[in-house]
Amino acid sequence: MTQKEKIEMTTENIRKAVDDYKRHTYMTGVMDNMTDAFVDRLAEDSVREKEWLRSLFRKSPVWDERLDALIINGTRTHNPDYGRVERLANSILAPVRLGTAGVQKEKIDSAIRLFTHPGEDHARSIADMESLAPGAYAPGKKPSRIFRALCDALHVSNDDAGSCFQRYYAQFADEIAARKIDFKLYVSLNPAHFLTMSNPKGDERGEMMTSCHSFNSTEYGYNSGCTGYARDNCTFIAFTAADPANPETLNNRKTTRQIFAYQPGNGLLLQSRLYNTSGGTYGAQEDSQLYRDLVQREISALEEAPNLWKTQDYIGNPYCKIQPGLGFGGYADWLHETFGAKISIRNDHAEDFRAFIVGTYGLCVHCGAEIRERLYCRDCVDFDDYNEEGEDAA
Repeated sequence: MTQKEKIEMTTENIRKAVDDYKRHTYMTGVMDNMTDAFVDRLAEDSVREKEWLRSLFRKSPVWDERLDALIINGTRTHNPDYGRVERLANSILAPVRLGTAGVQKEKIDSAIRLFTHPGEDHARSIADMESLAPGAYAPGKKPSRIFRALCDALHVSNDDAGSCFQRYYAQFADEIAARKIDFKLYVSLNPAHFLTMSNPKGDERGEMMTSCHSFNSTEYGYNSGCTGYARDNCTFIAFTAADPANPETLNNRKTTRQIFAYQPGNGLLLQSRLYNTSGGTYGAQEDSQLYRDLVQREISALEEAPNLWKTQDYIGNPYCKIQPGLGFGGYADWLHETFGAKISIRNDHAEDFRAFIVGTYGLCVHCGAEIRERLYCRDCVDFDDYNEEGEDAA
């Protein structure tokens, strides 16, 4: 597909999304004032700026060119294959298992059963684990971390980039944490999905996950961030929809959504606040962790790198600061501690990742000029002739 064809496809996506967005709400003023100048510039800017990410995502078998998105679903995921977990554990521990006989080997084999036979009474395995690696096991601790502590205690760990240990351990950690999902997660570069990241206010069906980024409200200035995210070179949006069988809901009934940022080959991933129909953040940590895991797996697979990441809260991290881009007028929620934004650094880039900026100027919906906030430039502000009540910035 040529870039010109991609831009044409993207303009169609934007127009379709706008039609879907206004279908069930009386608050249509912003969409009614939208012009070809805005749509054409947004489509061209987004296609050009996100080509770096798009070239990476296109390698995936779940890439959808029409949607400009990865679609991760049950066919892309699976529950743990415990036979494979056992084979990987045995391969990793082979240097000590094969050179050990008697009680020591029995203890290692017993400890491995912690990971390969869920549902068993693991009292003996836990005791043997404690004997081999004191303090490695704790109730609720991630199995991959328990296993890593065992590897450290048995002196088989090797953190050299590209080592066999790193490769096999990454596969072990992936498999033991695998989870089959029963929904579709859209991981999108499509500017139409950025425009509609928060559902329309005034929806006659009942509001669902609206916010200061709802594109049909002018109460707050943050919704220029929708186009500001769409026009940078590193941001993508992960979201779920009320009914994937009805494509309209991808644009007007999102049920969760979250901004991520990544530059191919950099190994640094930003995960911003998760929004859901309950307001997000509070009670959303499990979904947020799952989305991050799915995104990390996809990026690692596409870059043919071990899926080993160090993740921590963005606020207070000693590694890097990720700033909003010049002119970005969106709600930069990763900068607020209460929203729980995360950064992840992949092991193969632990020493050479680079900080980046997120977001840029938005676009006036009437003339397409760059703007720092709100939805209209100063020359077109007269079109902003209503102010409906909305939610607080969130």
